[in-house]
Amino acid sequence: DCGTRINPMIIEGQVHGGLTEAFAVSMGQEIRYDAMGNVMGASFMDFFLPTAVETPHWETDFTETPSPHHPIGAKGVGESPHVGGVPCFSNAVNDAFSFLGTTHINMPHDAWRMWETAEKLGLHARPAAAA
Repeated sequence: DCGTRINPMIIEGQVHGGLTEAFAVSMGQEIRYDAMGNVMGASFMDFFLPTAVETPHWETDFTETPSPHHPIGAKGVGESPHVGGVPCFSNAVNDAFSFLGTTHINMPHDAWRMWETAEKLGLHARPAAAA
């Protein structure tokens, strides 16, 4: 609910940006530290910043309920997709693995961590070869 839509293009950009950042946080952003508290991999080469290639196509819709607390009925819109998006993406990953009996997988859900999880849960188990 974005309140009165003053500039629809800016609202769309705020929502897409919030969803993309939520996707990044859930799917790969992590800062790792060594035992002394120093950042390991202190460059953007080791940090997931999604580009247009990694970012899904977002289909969005908007509800307009004017705010009674603002002269023209506007509301903040950029926070909602980010705050709600992180648990949404994480729950989607957890749901995808639920058939293997797991109920929680720690973030970030990067490709390596998901491969390791699938391996631990037996998804990659191969049947024994016939003798």
